[in-house]
Amino acid sequence: MEMVARRALQSLIERGYDGCTCELCQNDILAIALNHLKPQYSASDAGEVYIKAKMLDDQAMVDVMQELVRAGDVVRQHRRHA
Repeated sequence: MEMVARRALQSLIERGYDGCTCELCQNDILAIALNHLKPQYSASDAGEVYIKAKMLDDQAMVDVMQELVRAGDVVRQHRRHA
């Protein structure tokens, strides 16, 4: 799930995310979002393929993007840097 969320965050930034995009804020956004997303673990290559296929589902990506936007709002309101 972390890799999926990281790629989705990069996509969000490329499309014009209006918050801070420094590494610290990106990591905070990811941490907050991942705490609210269901973990996806795999112990085999077949399981990893299944998870990747599942993430192609529109609703799964909507859920990831929704959590990233929420996390971005939290980080924007409570930045840990000046």
